[in-house]
Amino acid sequence: MNTAIQQPEHIPWIGFFNKMAQCDLFVYLDNVQFKKRYFENRNKVISNGEVLWLTVPVVTKGLQTQTICDVKIDYDQAWGGKYKGRLEHAYGKLPAWEDIKKITFPPLEKSFEKLVDLNLALINNIRDYLGIETPTARASKMPCNNLKGSDLILEICSQSDTRTYISGPDGENYLESEKFLKKEIEIVFHNFQHPEYTQMVEGFVSHLSVLDLIANHGKKSLDVINTYHQMDN
Repeated sequence: MNTAIQQPEHIPWIGFFNKMAQCDLFVYLDNVQFKKRYFENRNKVISNGEVLWLTVPVVTKGLQTQTICDVKIDYDQAWGGKYKGRLEHAYGKLPAWEDIKKITFPPLEKSFEKLVDLNLALINNIRDYLGIETPTARASKMPCNNLKGSDLILEICSQSDTRTYISGPDGENYLESEKFLKKEIEIVFHNFQHPEYTQMVEGFVSHLSVLDLIANHGKKSLDVINTYHQMDN
């Protein structure tokens, strides 16, 4: 069993889906602390050559240590119309715009209470569109006994009968590899090389939401996503 574990980001970049496509189980790490001004509630698109953020406002006042699975969407801010308008301004003239609408608009219109539920609805629609069938699970639904850091990752792997853990590059900075070896779990690092693809702008802008790729390449997007990947021990 090859397992990858990743925070459920908002309309993630293509490396997220490349990692998902390479594993036997993908676990959403939704029981760790929410990071403000990161990628859990926002991501980037490009509109007329300008990089813009698509952001879902969330309730954070007095909740500095809340976990991702507990974060609520802030509906006191009228954000939905601006979000969809910005998305249409970016990609409304591209051939796959109708596909983008089918992926994003229904979840955006459901008024989810929790950010994680919106994110997972969007991710699931993207998965289905791309044809990625990797089984998924949520770390918050596992009995992890308030573990953190490397111990949390190891426990998730152990509960999932993992033989190989596919880590992001940052794992080299905090994973206690000797503990994984004792459990006979191999660690490999997902060093994704971002491919260039045709965009409707001059030059190329990388590390945008996967929606940028879909808008430009439609159903051929998974071929682009799977073009480049490297696993290092």
